[in-house]
Order: sequence, then structure tokens, then C-alpha cells
Amino acid sequence: MYVNKVLPNKILNFRRKIIDSHVHVGSWNENGKLKDYTKDIDIFIKTNLENGDTIEKLIVSNLDCMAKDSNNHFLFDEYIGNKKILDLANKNNKIAPLATCQPRYGNVENIVKLFSENPNKFIGFKFHPEQLNLATNNEAYFPYIEFARKVNLPCLFHSGSSDVSNPSHTYDLAKKFPDVKFIMAHWGAEEGGNYDKVTDIIIESVKTKNSQIYADISWVDCNNKQKPTLKKIITKLKEENALDRILFGSDAPLGRFGGNGENGISPQKAYSELIDDIKNMIKKEFSQEEAEEIINKIFYKNSEDLFFNKTTPQIVTQNNKITKKSSKTFIWTAVAITFIAGLGLILKNYNQNNKTDK
Repeated sequence: MYVNKVLPNKILNFRRKIIDSHVHVGSWNENGKLKDYTKDIDIFIKTNLENGDTIEKLIVSNLDCMAKDSNNHFLFDEYIGNKKILDLANKNNKIAPLATCQPRYGNVENIVKLFSENPNKFIGFKFHPEQLNLATNNEAYFPYIEFARKVNLPCLFHSGSSDVSNPSHTYDLAKKFPDVKFIMAHWGAEEGGNYDKVTDIIIESVKTKNSQIYADISWVDCNNKQKPTLKKIITKLKEENALDRILFGSDAPLGRFGGNGENGISPQKAYSELIDDIKNMIKKEFSQEEAEEIINKIFYKNSEDLFFNKTTPQIVTQNNKITKKSSKTFIWTAVAITFIAGLGLILKNYNQNNKTDK
């Protein structure tokens, strides 16, 4: 519960932290030419936004593992491309990397090797079915998703209206791996009534527990400051107790959030206005207490819980064996070690005292 009269500073500060769950670095095809967007994210991580909000984390995937050259080859394979994003993350702790995967073109062993060489660096996986030209219900995804299950990390899927990225296919895949958390990017995209479809899929997954479906809101109502579709989505999720499944994402720095922006508006200003418009709609349509909770969930808490609040540490070895130890195991191990050490000290003192007595 949020009580502004009691905790005004806490609420103000908490609302000003942002986790963006859908961001990129690398190159993408713009008007027939590849453009490198890597440096474009600097405006989101080196200074405060124009509205005073601060980005705590950008969850980033490398476009170089998704974009293709004139010969229809990926710019980088899934091992080298992901190594490049690790280099960036090591230089800036606001960048939280996803491992971009290339089913059918790559091999899950590349990803296993990355994880074994760079433990606890990646926070999830990214798949772009359109660039892979591979429908999300294809078995080529299975080894990657199985590895995601073993390391207990979520999978972000580009989703849209085409047959390869249709949310229904991603839902089919998710139901085969109910222990894995799936995120549908762009809320399924506007075409073909996917906004309603994704909302219904999320609610069904919550009710039946047949899968774990989340979605980000990148480009939802992108040209409408009143955000009517987003209002509808939030209202329906709230009614079904499913508000923990909605994530803020921007797809930055693509579109208006990169380069020189659009229509004379800078990328940073466009980004700040997007956040303000969403918050203003929520404040207008919901009570103060509800609005505080919804804003908190969308912009911060849901992503924090999904990507960063892990209760089961894993150790990944190069032979693809994953050892899981719960936090309770670590605690009791520490207690046992402490007890044994203490007992040893007592016995040592006892023996010394006996020698003195003699």
C-alpha cells in the first residue's frame, strides 16, 4: 500500500527509477543501409531524462546477431555477437545483457560456452523469429529453451502479425516449457488484433498455470498521447490480478529513440514524453493508490522481479551440466561450517586448559 502522507520521499524516488526491458545496441537496416546504434543509448544512461526520471537498467540485446548483410548472413554469430555486448556491459553497469540466440543457424552449445566463461553476466535470452525466418513453434528452439529452463532465465521473443512471430505460436512453445518465463515483445504488435490476443493469452496463462507469459509495451499507442489501448490492457490485467505480467519497454534506440529523432523531437525528449504520457494516463484513469502501484509495477518492479530477483543461483559448466543450490542450502551450509569451527575452537581451548592443569 502506498501512503503519500507518510512516505512522500520514498514514493517519489521509487517512481523515478526506470528499468527498460527492451533496448538494443548494434546495427540495423535503415532505408537500405546498416546504421550502428550502439552509441545512441548513451543519452539514456549517462544523464537524467528530461522529466527527471533516471534509468537504473537497460535490458539490452545485440542487433548484430539479428541483422543481416547483403549476402543474407548475420553480421555476427551468436558467440561473437554476445561477447561484444558483454564488453559493453562490463564498461557500464546500467547495461544488463540478453544472450541473442540463432536457432537453426547456430548451436545451443555456443550459448552454453558463453555462460560457462561468463558466469552470472547474462540475465536472459533474446529471439527474433522474423530475422530467423523460423516460426516460434518450431522444434529448433527447443534446445535453447531447455537451457533457459536449466539456468532459470526468461526469454524475450519478438512478436508480430506474421506466421513466424505470431503470439499464438509463441504461446504454444511456452506451454511446452511451463517452467520458463516468456516475454512477448511489442504486446504482439498492433496488426491483426494482437493486442487483445496477447492480453487474453496472459490472462489464460495466469488462470490455468499452463505457462508463464509476460509482454512489453514497446510501441503500444505510440502515436496517441492518451494511450487508450494501454488503458484497456491495464484495466483488464488489473481485473484478473495479472498486473505483474506487464513490462515497460521502448525498443530504443530504434525509431524516434535513436539518431536525430523524429519530427524535430530529440530521442531523449521523445523518451521522456513517452514515460510522462503513460504515467499521466494512469494517474487520470485510476485512483491515486492504484496509480502508484501500477506505475511502480510497469516501470520498475515487474522487471526487477523477473530479471534480477533470483532465488536459485546456478553454476554452469562447459559440459552443459547445471548445478542448482537453493539459498536455504547455502545458509545451512554456512551455519554448519560456523558450528564446526566453533566446536573446534572449544575443543582446542579445552585441550590447552588440560595441559596447563597437568
